[in-house]
Formats: sequence, C-alpha cells, structure tokens
Amino acid sequence: MKKTITREYLANCIKEELGLSRADSLKLVSLILNNITNSIKKDKLLKLPNLGTFKIKNKNSRMGRNPKTGKESIITARSVISFSASEKLKSRLNLK
Repeated sequence: MKKTITREYLANCIKEELGLSRADSLKLVSLILNNITNSIKKDKLLKLPNLGTFKIKNKNSRMGRNPKTGKESIITARSVISFSASEKLKSRLNLK
C-alpha cells in the first residue's frame, strides 16, 4: 500500500505525541518544512543525520523528443533535487 505523508498527518502525530493544539502542530510542521526548504535553497545541500542528504544539482539544457509526435525541442537548463539515504537508514530498512 502506498502512503503519502501529508502536513496534516505530521501535525496529527505531533498533536497526539506532544499534546499541542491542532493549529500549533500545523504551524510547527510548516515552520520545520520551510526551514528545510530554505536551507536547501541557500546551501544547495542539506544533511539530516540518520536520514540522508538532499542535494541540488544543475542540469544543462539538451535536445529532447516528444515521444508522441517525435518532434524535437530544447529542454531548458534547470535545477533538480536528489536524495541519498544514509547508511543508518538503509540498514534500518534492510536495503544494505
């Protein structure tokens, strides 16, 4: 079963665990996620111990092809984010 962890889900977990109000839990989740996002934007790298590393990589522009029409077009340069799981996370998930 595929499960998406939403802000609402995280807030409910915090609410149950810490006894905060729903509004305060949502604010806390938003604050944490905003700080993570801003840190990645600023430093192009974020390491979370025991979880992994987020990196921003720059991709050059290149020629691509529409698979339906076969028409070639330029794919513009862009930044993408990648995640590498830590060794500890991999071992917890038995991936190593």
